[in-house]
Amino acid sequence: MKIRNVALATAIGAVLGTAAQTASAQANEAGTIKFFGSVYAKFLDGDRRLESALYNNAETTPGESGGDQGQGIEFELMFNSQVSKQVEIGGRLKARFNKNFWANFGGFGDQENDERSAQYVKMRGVWATITPGYDWIDSATIGSNDWGMFDPFTQGKFRYIDRDNSSGILLQGSALGKDLRWDFARVSLSRLFQGPQFNTGELFANDAAYIGQLRYAASPDWNVTGILEYVRDKEIDESDLNNLNGLDVRDRYTNMIWALKGQWSPFDFMDISASYYDSEYKVDDNVCDLGLNGNCRFSPVPMRDTDGESYLLTLDFNDLLVDGLTVSVQGFHIGADYVAVTAARRESDVLLTEGQEATFGWGRPDYNFGNPANANSNAGLGYGGWNGETQQVVSGMADNDFTDFDEPYAYSVIGWEGVTVVPKFSWGNWEFRAEYSWIDFDTNWQACGETDASGNPDKSQCIYPRMEGTHNWGLGGDFRSPYAPYQDATMEIFSLRADYVLDIGNGIDLMARYKYVSHEDDRVTSQAGLVDAYDGFPDASGAINPDWVPNVGLNGCLECDDRRADYDTYGFSVGYQLHPDLYARLIYELHEVELIDGTIDVAPVGLGFEASNDFGFVEYLTGEHEKNRLGLEFSYFLSGVEFGGTVDYFWGDFTPAFFTDLDGSRARLTPASGATSVTTPLGNIPTSKVEYNQYRLKAFMKVSF
Repeated sequence: MKIRNVALATAIGAVLGTAAQTASAQANEAGTIKFFGSVYAKFLDGDRRLESALYNNAETTPGESGGDQGQGIEFELMFNSQVSKQVEIGGRLKARFNKNFWANFGGFGDQENDERSAQYVKMRGVWATITPGYDWIDSATIGSNDWGMFDPFTQGKFRYIDRDNSSGILLQGSALGKDLRWDFARVSLSRLFQGPQFNTGELFANDAAYIGQLRYAASPDWNVTGILEYVRDKEIDESDLNNLNGLDVRDRYTNMIWALKGQWSPFDFMDISASYYDSEYKVDDNVCDLGLNGNCRFSPVPMRDTDGESYLLTLDFNDLLVDGLTVSVQGFHIGADYVAVTAARRESDVLLTEGQEATFGWGRPDYNFGNPANANSNAGLGYGGWNGETQQVVSGMADNDFTDFDEPYAYSVIGWEGVTVVPKFSWGNWEFRAEYSWIDFDTNWQACGETDASGNPDKSQCIYPRMEGTHNWGLGGDFRSPYAPYQDATMEIFSLRADYVLDIGNGIDLMARYKYVSHEDDRVTSQAGLVDAYDGFPDASGAINPDWVPNVGLNGCLECDDRRADYDTYGFSVGYQLHPDLYARLIYELHEVELIDGTIDVAPVGLGFEASNDFGFVEYLTGEHEKNRLGLEFSYFLSGVEFGGTVDYFWGDFTPAFFTDLDGSRARLTPASGATSVTTPLGNIPTSKVEYNQYRLKAFMKVSF
């Protein structure tokens, strides 16, 4: 490893040394510095009355569990200078509002001690690009980067809030008349999330990912790209007791990935793209304890070594049979053991499918534990969830922090495998889009694939992190952790959308859509597995409902833990250019869900604190759900300024249903006459219908200069 570091430093020194001499010689000809930037103001209002931050969702950041109240304003000043013909620099000064409400009056009283409440300005995104003019290298960029030149399955592009928090060294070059291009980067790892337990340990300053890619495109009809990445997290070797000659290091974890991608257009009407990825992940066995509730329960990577692979094949047909008809077909396999620590967390959608509905994306819908004093029940977005698209990512770090309800929602699809077909048809003022996806899971296993000495399922040896533990539970499930200890699932997605421009006035934009999602999970499939999975949910913290009597093994009823969820979504919108500068769109959506999530004796395997009244991660959701949304979106443009926003009102209800085991099968339970609740591991659930509603508003102004 030392040889690699020395070689890299030598290469960079060669580039910088010559460039520095050239820049010095031309110092008197240095170009002027250019300044540009923006002012961004946000206005939030909602009936959750949370003023913890100026983001609707920031649940993993202490003290910023989301908010729907207040106003704030940010200032961003970017600079750029062509120092010489061979040197260019840039960066920005950024003020983030976080908790800097206007009502703080610039940071008042105790809030002055918290920089998130003060009007602080921070240097971000500083970089320098050197173009030495050599044949073997085109440029070297040192400093901040979003790494968008790489692949989302390997070194992914960073989401907007972290985009220029990531820094490294990027070398780029070309040959063969630019037909052959190469990129090599050393990217520093984030100490805060890129590793087991969401950190990179104690010795973190030189932890990094090294990635190189080579792309050959001798023809516009085809190209091929090879990628190799090596990630290393180092720690001091405690066995080295002699510091007179420096200290040795050991690997906390390493992650090696190689990939091959290609695109080919054999005919005018057909494009083919394919990609293959292979990963090797190794972690020190002393970092993580095995089991579902160990020290690595909240971790984005497995607890032991794994090797995995992923591959995709996409066919795009243009003007197929008739003009205006295109069809895209994608087959995909994302292995359960595929690990890419630096894969995209948010900004890149890696699959063709539009995925599930983002309105169910929040992992903790506040149904049963509505105590406003419970901080965890106040986290997230509330009843409405996200309005934006669902973006599929291949990361155990799918990230929805610092987002608002009108932004895309990221969901980890590690373990997904199947096929998606998307036809599109344009005819006059009509546009149609449909999708059918059939999805199986590489994470279909019993007790994470582990067994004891007798060959029976044994979840205590599971190497996969649980995080919230809500992966195939409730409505949306856990967006970060793709793993469930017991799973035997399939999912189907069918959608149809029609857009039409009605030729009246400035043109009325009409949209109608329907979407159906079916998710079935047989979970435990053996008698021995039932005893291992449903062992009474022991928990030392007292999270279990004291009124509930454990039903170990569910009386042998294999059907009793099965999950059946049917989602129906209907959406309509009308948009109109009310004024040359003002566009508005009125939206109505109806979401209906029929869910059977086991019986009154079933809760997520390994249940712990997440079911307690103090946390409320997991709640009883079996029954019929109806959610309505009435929304208004608007955008207003003038020269140099943009206004926009969304106003939503949600209303709906949940009618609980109850099931139990009867003669080895699942049967509907009718509460006794006069009973007002039914006892479950997740609490004493009221039998009556529960009604919900939520109002929320986000408006913004952006001035660019």
